[in-house]
Amino acid sequence: MDKSVADLQKKYEELKKKYFNNENDEVIEECKNILKKNKIDVFYNLLCLAYNNKGNFLKAINIMNDALNQNPNNVDFLNNLGMSYANIYKYKKAEEFYKKGLKIDKNNSQILNNLANLKKDLDKTEEAVHLYNKILSRQPNAMATIYNLANLYNTMGEFEKSKKLFFEILKLRSDLTEADRIIAQMTKYNNESTHFINMKNKLSNMKLTDRSLLHLHFALGKAYDDQKKYDKSFENYKKANDISKKFSKYNFEIDRKKFLKIKDKYKLLENIQINKNSRNFLFIVGMPRSGTSLTEQIISSHEDVFGGGELPYISRIYENYFEFNDVIKTKDLLKCEKDYIEFTSHIDDTNKVFTDKAPLNFFYIGYILKFLPNSKFINIIRNPIDNCWSLYKNHFPTKINFANDLNDLVNYYKCYQDLMNYWRKLFPNHIYDLHYENLINNTKVEVEKLLKFCSLKWDDKCLDHHKNKRVIKTISYNQARKPIYKTSVKSFKGYENYLGVLEKLN
Repeated sequence: MDKSVADLQKKYEELKKKYFNNENDEVIEECKNILKKNKIDVFYNLLCLAYNNKGNFLKAINIMNDALNQNPNNVDFLNNLGMSYANIYKYKKAEEFYKKGLKIDKNNSQILNNLANLKKDLDKTEEAVHLYNKILSRQPNAMATIYNLANLYNTMGEFEKSKKLFFEILKLRSDLTEADRIIAQMTKYNNESTHFINMKNKLSNMKLTDRSLLHLHFALGKAYDDQKKYDKSFENYKKANDISKKFSKYNFEIDRKKFLKIKDKYKLLENIQINKNSRNFLFIVGMPRSGTSLTEQIISSHEDVFGGGELPYISRIYENYFEFNDVIKTKDLLKCEKDYIEFTSHIDDTNKVFTDKAPLNFFYIGYILKFLPNSKFINIIRNPIDNCWSLYKNHFPTKINFANDLNDLVNYYKCYQDLMNYWRKLFPNHIYDLHYENLINNTKVEVEKLLKFCSLKWDDKCLDHHKNKRVIKTISYNQARKPIYKTSVKSFKGYENYLGVLEKLN
């Protein structure tokens, strides 16, 4: 073999390791240097993936367009372009590149998997299931695809199908304890439950990474909770959260500054606004685990409402248009409006009222009303100790790093209350406070009041929300599909000895 080729192969393997270790800056610098002299496909791919890892999606797209000029039929380039466009929510563009790749290689499992993920994001669940199964018919042990399909069944309420696939994952790799954690959310344990015994044995007998231990401790916390063994349960939850905090290195001061910045930045917008937008939006906000999923499930059961779920787009609009911009004009607001309406139209393009249930959109209430003035906000308020305990005992796929420490939770909750008071004074007619306990204890009356605030007529289906078959993509997928139940009120009972710090919130 030519020495220069051998050197490049060796360099590629080195950079691939750095990529998997998240050393993205080094990967980018070295790939760029190599590509100046050698236009080699695999280094283009690695450079694109490193930019994606850093969240620099536009740069990743530019790199792949350059690469396609060199080799227009490279399916990896087309796949990476699709992935990069999906990362900026340009779903039509992403699908276009995935389909170009499949024309060249119709059974390419990476592209089929990414296209299925895209269909899942757009709630086109039947298409997604078909694509995942197409991969598994050829590669029955394709781990990523089994995991994606298991999660999709979970969000669809097909819990037995989901559990069966997660157990398949554990047969293939018993150290993938994320499967244990998700199974635990769908299981009621007693002391003799086989899965519970297996998890205890795994903890005692396997050498696990911190990442695997994190998931296993959350799962065991849930299993001991089912058995009312509160000491053991809290011990496991604490271990899981301590590992999470070690990974995140969360510092509340950074979030405290964000709360202050939100108010300061908003003052730049006081004298500008667009008059109306073409669709009515309902934003369901509040602390995570406060009852936002249940509330959306109730409202989206209404015949005139489409439930959009927990969408990531408003925070992106804030970052793109407001966070670093000291001069904001009406044309900027019109761009924000266009961006958001275009994004939501990929999910639903009817004239129904559209709900967006990202709880942390409470940060952006004033900003949203500037570019979507037809919007209304339902702020869910739950008993603070119940709310914070529920946050502490759950693992979140999206980063909610303030939830891994009880003192951080107290500080964050107080800042949330303060910011909501600020928005309420400014927009009293646009914000409705719905108390979770009232909704649970007096459902019909509370739903009537809620629909009146939303300018929606009464619909009996809102009381049969558990029959609503829509996809639920949050960790509340299980609870929001049940009829109203009251065990979530005072859910911290049994743990009082450990939660004294949360008393500051009462």
